[in-house]
Amino acid sequence: MRRAVSFILMIMLLAACAPANIPPGATGSVGRPSNGVLVDGVQLQPSDELIVLDPDHAWGDKTLVDLLHMAALEMRKTYPDTVPLVVGDLSARDGGPLPPHQSHQSGRDADVAMYPLDNELHRPFLRADEDNLDVEKTWYLIETLLHTGLVKYILLDWNVQKIIYDEVQITVPQQTLDEVFQYPRPRGTRKGIIRHAAGHANHMHVRIHCPDEDIGCVEE
Repeated sequence: MRRAVSFILMIMLLAACAPANIPPGATGSVGRPSNGVLVDGVQLQPSDELIVLDPDHAWGDKTLVDLLHMAALEMRKTYPDTVPLVVGDLSARDGGPLPPHQSHQSGRDADVAMYPLDNELHRPFLRADEDNLDVEKTWYLIETLLHTGLVKYILLDWNVQKIIYDEVQITVPQQTLDEVFQYPRPRGTRKGIIRHAAGHANHMHVRIHCPDEDIGCVEE
């Protein structure tokens, strides 16, 4: 009896968290990243250039999955001896709540590792600092993602932003730095594509814009 009640309560909770209306014919990302579902999502597949940490949580909108594969291939092309791009959670197969995340519900979010100086694989993600972060590779990954125009936000600890900012400011125009980084503005400033979020010192949280073809997608 207790199991039956628990199951019913779980179904009710999931229903409450899902978007109220899914437009007829909607596919891909539906609703918001923090209150949405994924319809006919695509599972991110591992390759020589890309490692998937949890296949059950590696479902996403096709645009996001294609973006990650493209970035991984570009990194291997530019740095032939680099370790593969390591990717953590995207969404569950049908989206919806994915504890412990507050978002990752609609197939538009992905947790992506930064590149370490030791060029070794680290599982789980390695907390970045001035002594272990390969800024050159990590910045090239960020540039590769941003140049597509698909990325809405990258959530990254403010102190890690500082490490990258301080090194790349020598060659990157100030206007670009201001557009890309929240740093050196205060943590709560709503400026920059890269913004501070607690718990993001060991990975980058990449969120894409709503793809044009996803008619039920809601920006957030």
